[in-house]
Amino acid sequence: MDKLLVQLGVNIDFSFVLLFGGLIWVRILSMISVLPFLFANPTPKTVRVGVSMAFTVFVYPLLAPKVPPAVVYNLLDIMALFLKEVLFGMAIGFSAGLFFYGFQSAGSLIDGQRGTALARVLIPALGEQSAVSGNFLYLFSVVLYLALGGHHLFFNAFFSSFQVLPVLDFPPMNWTTMPLMEFFASMTAEVLLIGIQISVPVMIAIFLIDVILGVANRFAPQINVWELGFNLRGYVGILLLFLALTMIAGQVEHYGNRSVAQVEKVIQLFNPPPPAAPLPEISPEPTN
Repeated sequence: MDKLLVQLGVNIDFSFVLLFGGLIWVRILSMISVLPFLFANPTPKTVRVGVSMAFTVFVYPLLAPKVPPAVVYNLLDIMALFLKEVLFGMAIGFSAGLFFYGFQSAGSLIDGQRGTALARVLIPALGEQSAVSGNFLYLFSVVLYLALGGHHLFFNAFFSSFQVLPVLDFPPMNWTTMPLMEFFASMTAEVLLIGIQISVPVMIAIFLIDVILGVANRFAPQINVWELGFNLRGYVGILLLFLALTMIAGQVEHYGNRSVAQVEKVIQLFNPPPPAAPLPEISPEPTN
């Protein structure tokens, strides 16, 4: 095929184009598959594949070398390159979209305290059922993140990964998975922290309502505390949630910027600097 194209005056190395473009496409597709605010679970797979191929066509001229190098890989090397790109894409996408689950968990905690945890609705972006407030806070964080332009910062960090982590190179020899696993563990713990921070004002207010109703029940046992408490917890919880929307919006902006820094950190963990050379030992001067 290549000889025929050369005879026709077309000097294109199709084997390199397919390999290089395929590696770029796999990284983009892996990132899209796990990123909640871009193309989530309900999005048809054909749309994900098509959009990832469009990104590949756009990025390929910017990344492809002017003179294709003489790449000689066996089948195992090619499989390892594709697996490496899958790992890179999934790790970057996961680190960028993890904080959205923190807002979903905050809504679930609030609904648990309000007594409406049994009311479940389907979250299309996640493809699973969640509490009503969890669905609201999740969609609110996604819409606000996109409105603030967080996806532009993410794409800037993601496409810069092709320069830090070239598609034809393997991670350096000193690369290990332990720093990456520890970093993902800390990010997962941050999801719980976000959920508690967002839901604490509502949970404290509901706790005070329970205390007041408990004291009132002591002085007036004829009051139906259970029914009254169920209504008060529901109204006060949803009221405080809407009053705290400005605070929640600030948290979305904060954690959105933080997620971009986390993406850059993940990229650095995949390409650690070489170990520093040991300092030469200085022998003590002889004393007379």
